Amino acid sequence: MTRDFYPGQTIGIIGASIPSALLAQAAGRLGYRVASLVLEDVNPVRQFASWQTVAESYNDQALTYFAERVDLVMVELGLLSNRSFQLLNKLTEVTLSDDLIAITTDRLIEKAYLDNHQCLVAPYSLVTNIEDIKEAVEYLGFPCVLKASQRNVAQADDNLILYSTEDYSAAQAKLEIGTCILEAWIPVEHKASLTIVRNQQGETLLYPIFEEVSQGDVSGSQVRFPVSLPAFIQEEIERIGFELAQKLSLVGATTLKVFITSADVIYVNGATIGLGQEAIFTLGTTSMDQFQATVRASLGLPLPELRIMAKAAISIPLNQLNQEQVLTQYRLRNDWHFALFNPMGSDPDKLSGYVVVTGDSLASCERQIEITELMA
Repeated sequence: MTRDFYPGQTIGIIGASIPSALLAQAAGRLGYRVASLVLEDVNPVRQFASWQTVAESYNDQALTYFAERVDLVMVELGLLSNRSFQLLNKLTEVTLSDDLIAITTDRLIEKAYLDNHQCLVAPYSLVTNIEDIKEAVEYLGFPCVLKASQRNVAQADDNLILYSTEDYSAAQAKLEIGTCILEAWIPVEHKASLTIVRNQQGETLLYPIFEEVSQGDVSGSQVRFPVSLPAFIQEEIERIGFELAQKLSLVGATTLKVFITSADVIYVNGATIGLGQEAIFTLGTTSMDQFQATVRASLGLPLPELRIMAKAAISIPLNQLNQEQVLTQYRLRNDWHFALFNPMGSDPDKLSGYVVVTGDSLASCERQIEITELMA
């Protein structure tokens, strides 16, 4: 990035998720106008945007119209192809290098990049048909995981676990969507993640390592910190994340996802560019949340020293919770954080968002959740 950006200029945000809304809110607080490109009129970004364009798809025409009217663009995870990013890059500032664009759009390139930079990754193979899968299974074995290579295709995040040849019919259906990666199953003791935010000047923030705990297909997942890992494991994860951010010349945010085995071997499972729902746990728990930091980094603004404001936290989606109890605690608590949204045009009583419960320990957070009857 070679340009300077000042309050009053327009940041374009592509996507309609809660993380996109929080990025828009953070940009507005800094004095920037926000433009929004979405596919649905009712969305949480709308209330923070100076103007919004609703398109039928993120096609060349919609992207061109939008990019020509903004000074910088930020894109939600998994929406655009490499080609679409390159189109945006010709028309406005994207802040992503070619390597970053490739990694954020294609899992195969991401795996190859990590492998080539001395990061241990699970054995994998590119597959385009069932014969490829049969051949790969000979050395990967069962179980194994089938993932879409391109992050912008339909159901790209719906990974398929193959336990035996009986799962080949389901694999065939996934292959019809596009090229996939077949990855060996790694028995793990812990799954952990680390988000790094870096600006063009090289100032870097390492956020607390966290873990996502699955609560089932309906409820989704919780984000919890701190993680219960030996100090040397945490230091190694931070070292890997910091070095990757430097090698990639990162401007913005990346989240490193790792598997830790019973033998304390660290496998890097991915390095996504941008922010997802898990970033919400930093609201109120760190001196600068990841959304504010990412906007500042993307604009070339300085990053302050990061301080941890809570010893422990659990971030929970609102759809897992009793909304009446959430609103009761909203009026009573000054130590929790609430990211609640009621998109313009929706039912006034229909809220979406997250609650971040903080405490002296994870056990303390769990007790507070139980005492307040927060869970639905």
